[in-house]
Amino acid sequence: MTGENEMSGEIEWEMRMKEEKERKEEGRNSKGRKIRVLIVEDAAYMREMLEEMLNQQRDRYEIVGFATNGQEAVEKYKELMPDIVTMDLVMEVMDGIQAIKEIKKYDKKAKILVITALGTPEYERESLEAGADACLWKPFTVKNLFEVLERLVSEEQGGG
Repeated sequence: MTGENEMSGEIEWEMRMKEEKERKEEGRNSKGRKIRVLIVEDAAYMREMLEEMLNQQRDRYEIVGFATNGQEAVEKYKELMPDIVTMDLVMEVMDGIQAIKEIKKYDKKAKILVITALGTPEYERESLEAGADACLWKPFTVKNLFEVLERLVSEEQGGG
């Protein structure tokens, strides 16, 4: 009889551990891992600001890389295959619009969030036509950033 009690206790312990693990992973995407983000921004202060913001939810988001121009963004996207790309528009070598087109040509399912100071209807239209999934205008708040990221994540998981 003691063996059965020990076995039932082990099963109960394993179930509790599994539930605890699931609770910890609630903040992760459907693949059971953090949401991987590539930050594309030529201004160092903006890269640092985005990094600080994302690190506020480091249990949910993982910054997998940085790019400082569009060409580098395309190369890093192919190498790292992030879940979400934050994309500045005005950069040297290759601008954000062209980088969006190149990334979307490579991966139609790429999720791209444009973050720019060029908050005009023309730039928004051009970004969306190029394949961006959302636009966020500078300056923005941490709350704005996470609202848009969560919307993109839920769309990726089929929730929107």
